[in-house]
Amino acid sequence: MIPAGTDREYTNYDKMAARYKVDRTTAARWSREEGFPELLYTAGQGSLQIYDENDVDDWVRENHFGSWFQSQRDKKNPLNLPKGGPRDLLALRRIGELEGRALNRPATPTATLRTYVSKGILPPADRTPDDGLQPKVTEPMWFRETAYAYISRPRRTRRAENTGEGRRSTSEQSPDAGQLLKLDLPAGEPGDLLTLREIGEIDGEARGRGKATTISTLKNYQSRKLLAKPDRLPGDDLEPAVEEPMWFRSTAYRFIRRPGRLGAAARAPRASSEAPQELREDLELPKGADTDLLSLEEIGVIDGEARGRGKAASVPSMRTHLYNGSLAKPDRMPGDGLEPAVEEPMWFRSTAYRFIRRPGKLGGAR
Repeated sequence: MIPAGTDREYTNYDKMAARYKVDRTTAARWSREEGFPELLYTAGQGSLQIYDENDVDDWVRENHFGSWFQSQRDKKNPLNLPKGGPRDLLALRRIGELEGRALNRPATPTATLRTYVSKGILPPADRTPDDGLQPKVTEPMWFRETAYAYISRPRRTRRAENTGEGRRSTSEQSPDAGQLLKLDLPAGEPGDLLTLREIGEIDGEARGRGKATTISTLKNYQSRKLLAKPDRLPGDDLEPAVEEPMWFRSTAYRFIRRPGRLGAAARAPRASSEAPQELREDLELPKGADTDLLSLEEIGVIDGEARGRGKAASVPSMRTHLYNGSLAKPDRMPGDGLEPAVEEPMWFRSTAYRFIRRPGKLGGAR
């Protein structure tokens, strides 16, 4: 029963279906996905499930943007874009920043936007250098109204099917779910996007080879249809935009768990009840504020020096630590709307130092 006098807005599966232009089964399935708002109560003889409408709307925008955007079509500025004159001039980089902010993701790279121009998704620039118009411009520029029409265009979304075993490849050579190996893989959502290089790093680590699977080897697996075709390609007009072929985590993990011999590291027995070790307190680390921002490369430099290896930890090695959970996710991302703006993933010094002080043997320089 909805409390009398409340100004809180409520929703249920039928209302969600009507608002987001999906069927009731889809709305019910959303309620079982991670992070969906908690059920407030059930009402009526049919045990109608009641949720907070604003909380649901925020969740749908974050997790099913295409459906959320459908619910905003009648609004003048559904993405809450900054106000301004229709003929204000915007550079390509600024358009990417505004699109990222509107869609709650990193800024769209200028390379991707140029691809969209070539495909006609983003119209050609309204102004170009030496076009004889005033004011003069030194790079291609777009009117605000042109840019906003592009950002607010209808969008398609595509996500991996979350069926417990992940997205099934269409390849005839793909093994059945029962044949897949049970490997220790980094946690994440089935619809997370991974590059070929990232798949190689996880594959090499999980299958116990001690080094990343090479790009050429992975392409060979592709030609043999053991690794499915990419789920996303540059310029496919899906969200988020990508600059290179990408695979859903579910697609990649199905490949990584393929039947076959494992390396020595993966075959070694794992301690199941080993007590967690404390962080090292004997490392000399550069001083600074906990909230100082460090890039992955900078963390690798400090890590190599502090742990006595005589050289910086490479960026690929640092990414492997990131994927296996040793290094926490970035504290800051491009286009996250925070200050100062960042152009690449960044970590607080406190986050980075917790990783650097991890238990384990130090190098010879120590």
